[in-house]
Amino acid sequence: MKCPHCLAELTYRERRDKKCPQCQKAFALEPRENTLKMSDLRLRGLADRLSHQGTYRYTSAQLAHFAIRRELEPALKTGFSWSEPSAFVAVSISGVVFLVAFACLLFGIPGTRSLSSAVIALVIGAVIGLIAAGIYYGAVQSSNLYRRLLPVLESFAMTYITPWASVHGTLPGRATDQEIAALRQAQLPPSRVRAVLASPVADVLDCLRANGLPERLELALLSTDGPHSAADESVIALLRQKPRLPLLLIHDASVAGCLLPALVPGRWGLAPNHRVIDLGLRPRHVKQQRLPWKREQTPKELLDLLERRAQMPGGLTLEKDELEWLRQGFVTSALFIPPARLVNVVTRAVERLASAPSAAERRAPARVVDPEAQAQVQARAIGFMTWPQR
Repeated sequence: MKCPHCLAELTYRERRDKKCPQCQKAFALEPRENTLKMSDLRLRGLADRLSHQGTYRYTSAQLAHFAIRRELEPALKTGFSWSEPSAFVAVSISGVVFLVAFACLLFGIPGTRSLSSAVIALVIGAVIGLIAAGIYYGAVQSSNLYRRLLPVLESFAMTYITPWASVHGTLPGRATDQEIAALRQAQLPPSRVRAVLASPVADVLDCLRANGLPERLELALLSTDGPHSAADESVIALLRQKPRLPLLLIHDASVAGCLLPALVPGRWGLAPNHRVIDLGLRPRHVKQQRLPWKREQTPKELLDLLERRAQMPGGLTLEKDELEWLRQGFVTSALFIPPARLVNVVTRAVERLASAPSAAERRAPARVVDPEAQAQVQARAIGFMTWPQR
């Protein structure tokens, strides 16, 4: 490990007291003592990459998810799957490979049809079959490895960020808890709002605040789950008064998240044809971006609502494999969206969708438009649904 101060190469014996013997300065993280094998320099490097050298601000939770994704990236690139490993498929693969290997060994080599040769072929075939099954199982399971790292996510700030900050100060680009608390108190007056973005993920909203989007885009930010302040309630009242005021949604790839466009308008008393733009995450984004996923217990009432909406004409614009993925309870957090992409997507959406309606549009009679279908047309126009690689 290199000393984060003088960059001297240190052996484990030399750094056991977390102090460089050459410059006598302390460091925060010992790679052998944490799950991610994180050093001071490595954590600083992750912060630099996530923030684009300090250009974008991020929260502690976003840094934790970035670290987990970087940890899983090799497995996600080579062994990504969209489903749990199947024991039946593993056994089938093992059986087929075993039979093929056994036949090749027993009959493919002249003079090897004795009993001893058959036993050897049986053993070798079984081993090859088990290896093949293990490769399949490991490849499928690799995309869901972050279930084992959930404790790391929950304790990331205390285990990694706090010790680092005590030695080096604030990580580059990180929005501190004090900054976030102050930013949450501010809300644009309704007269300045030209678009509203809502999300159940608090860190998504905090990231947008820390990057100055409310002021720059005249964007009001709301939690879909509350609690709502008096200023928040005034923004919701503004949405009720102006059905053409764009309401953008960002959420997890989950049953609850994908149902938000159907649930939020009724929850807030909005018009049936309110301009709702669903920016994701959707299951297809998880597949396109090879994002980690986990499995959770989905409430039955949400699953029932998902089925009802899926059967309605234009009710959900999800493909069959996406619906099946959701039915099985798979979830991917919106915190895997890097701040740079999050900021750019929201900026493009507001600039395209929050413009004033044309004179012809103002004169046209009101039409009842299915909000979900309208949202998807507008979201695709933004180009967000393609989710380009980093």
